[in-house]
Amino acid sequence: MNHNYGALERVWNSWLDEYLLIGNIWTGSFPSGIQKLPLSLLERLFMTILVFIRSLSLVRVKDLFKEKTGRSSFSEMYVIGWCIMLFVLLWYPFLSKFCLIVVVIYRTVDAVNYRLCILFVDRYKSEWGLRSLNRSLILLLINYLELIVGFGILYIHTNSIERNSDGLLVAPLNALYFSVVTITTLGYGDYSPITSTGQWLVMVETLLGFVLVALVIGSFLTGLKDIKELSKKENQRKQR
Repeated sequence: MNHNYGALERVWNSWLDEYLLIGNIWTGSFPSGIQKLPLSLLERLFMTILVFIRSLSLVRVKDLFKEKTGRSSFSEMYVIGWCIMLFVLLWYPFLSKFCLIVVVIYRTVDAVNYRLCILFVDRYKSEWGLRSLNRSLILLLINYLELIVGFGILYIHTNSIERNSDGLLVAPLNALYFSVVTITTLGYGDYSPITSTGQWLVMVETLLGFVLVALVIGSFLTGLKDIKELSKKENQRKQR
């Protein structure tokens, strides 16, 4: 019983830590130990939204594990598990249409928000380093795949895409194809949205694709410079 209570207590404390972090953002205590200008109002609002959404994520179950390696492994399996589930739902939609749409929207927001949290919040933490960068890039690639599959599900179950007036897009492989063409902005023209819902989905997927590829990956790669500087300082400290 004590072990279970401790695990639940860790989840509760982890959840509270997110709101303490929001408080630190607004009181000027975050980020700490970095010589920089205070966060602007826009930065504070944006970071607050990101942290608040992250506090609602199901990934918080990872804090049931006491060891850091266990939490890290669960986070990885969480992402991989969602990716597999979306693939299954694309070919075997055993949920109702409404539930499918809710699941895809939740996972899309969850995945994109988590990546943005790493970029705008977590990279200021002292333990953020090369391993975190490599791991995040790998998980980001999986998130990108999730995005493709998730929007494929939405295209099918919103009846919003048509192929050259030959009928609605309903086949999973065709939906996957159209989603890849959309997110990579190839736009062959064989499929096109026929409703306002379809148009919105295409726009959102394209924008999210740019966010994950251009903004997040680009920032991670430029962050290597900061990691090298930290490693250099650490080596200098050890040589003293």
